[in-house]
Amino acid sequence: MVVFLSSTTTKKFICYACGRVIEVPYGVPKPVACPFCGAPEAMIHRLDKGPHRRGRGRGGPPWQKRLNEEEK
Repeated sequence: MVVFLSSTTTKKFICYACGRVIEVPYGVPKPVACPFCGAPEAMIHRLDKGPHRRGRGRGGPPWQKRLNEEEK
């Protein structure tokens, strides 16, 4: 049984051992064990990846830019 609760202020994890969704408030780390079945942390995975964060934003490593410029 999977329980889905909608909220924007929580992170959602799923336990692959029991299939339940675990909701944790932002700022609180991932649970070390499933609160429903006691499965270890390795069985718990994030469902929502959270807000998109900007990566490097520079187009890759500098040597790749030089190679691309030489090809033109």
